[in-house]
Amino acid sequence: MLELADRLVPLVAAGVPIALATSIDVIGSSPRPAGSSLAVAGDGSVLGSVSGGCVEDAALAACRALLGGEPGAVHRFGFGDAAAARAGLACGGELDVLVHELDPAVADELRAAASGSPAVIGLVTAGPPALLGRSVTHASADALPGVPAGLVRAALEGRRGGGVAGGVEIACDGVLVRIFADVAAPRRRMVICGATEVAVALAAAAGAVGFQVTVCDPRAVFLAPSRFAPGTELVVGRPHDVLRSVTLTAGDAVCVLGHDEDLDPLALAEALEGGAGFVGALGSRATTLRRRERLTALGVAPEAQAGLRMPIGLDIGARTPAEIAIAVLAEVLAVRAGRNAAPLRSGSGPIHRAAVPR
Repeated sequence: MLELADRLVPLVAAGVPIALATSIDVIGSSPRPAGSSLAVAGDGSVLGSVSGGCVEDAALAACRALLGGEPGAVHRFGFGDAAAARAGLACGGELDVLVHELDPAVADELRAAASGSPAVIGLVTAGPPALLGRSVTHASADALPGVPAGLVRAALEGRRGGGVAGGVEIACDGVLVRIFADVAAPRRRMVICGATEVAVALAAAAGAVGFQVTVCDPRAVFLAPSRFAPGTELVVGRPHDVLRSVTLTAGDAVCVLGHDEDLDPLALAEALEGGAGFVGALGSRATTLRRRERLTALGVAPEAQAGLRMPIGLDIGARTPAEIAIAVLAEVLAVRAGRNAAPLRSGSGPIHRAAVPR
C-alpha cells in the first residue's frame, strides 16, 4: 500500500473511495514481496499490482466487489489449487491477500511515505471479525477496541525500525490479533556528480526505482530542469562541496560521471569520507589508474580505495547514455542487495529471497 503513496495521497485528499488488495503473506515464490498492493478507486482507475500479474484479475474483481458493498476478506491463492489456476498463480508459491478499504485516517502516513520519510500502517488480518481489515497507525493505536494502544504502537514501531513489512501478533485477554505492518523505509539517496547525458538517463532510472536523486555540477547551464526527470534535485556547485553538505548513509550511492581530473578525485574522497555505501566513477581503465594515484596523493588509504567501483557499471556491452545508465544502476542495485549480478540461469535456489530494508 505504501509503495503507492504518492498516487494515493491526491485521491484520498479528493475523497475518492479506494479498495485495496494487499499481499500480507508470501509462502514460497512470488514476483512481489508482502505489502504489495493493487488499488481500485471509485472513479474506476487501477493502480499497482499484487504479484506482478499472477493474481491481478482475481484481486481486481475482489476490490470491485468491496466497492460494491461486499465485506473485506482474506483470500489465499496457492499453486496447484483451483483458485490458483483461475487466478493465474503459476510461480510455485502461496499468497494471502487482504481486500480492504483505504481508511482516510492513514493519510499522514501516506504523505510521509510519499515524501521519502519512514512510515508504517497496520492492517488487522486476523482476530475478532469486527476488526478484520481495520487500519491502524501510531496516532490511531487506540482504534482497536479491546487491544491496548501501547502494544499496538510497540508492534508498529518495531516493524518501522526494521524497515521490512511483515506480520505481528498481539495476545490480549485470550484473544490473538494479527496485524500486518506495511512499512516504507527512508528513501535512499543517489548523488550524481556531473550533469552529463548519462546522468540524465541515470537520474530518471534511479528515481523510478525509488532513489532520491541529486545531480550536482559547477556549470549551471547543464542543470536545466528541462533535461531531467521531475523530482530530481539539481544543485550548482563543485561535487565535493555538495557531498560535504549532505548526510550519506550505507544505503546511499555516489556516482561520479564527469571527466574532470581535478574535481573527480575530490568528490570520490569526500564520498568515501562521508560514508556512502556505494561509491563509483565512470571512465576508462587509464582514467581509473590516474584517479587512484590522485586519491593516494590526497591521503586516501588503500583499504578505503578498495571499496571504490571503478570503472563503474556491469559489463553488458553498454555504449549509449541510456545503456550505460542501466549498467550503472544494475551494479548499484546488485551491491545493495548483496548479489553477484550473475545471470539467473546460472544459479539455483529461490529467485526471490527474503526482503531487506531499502
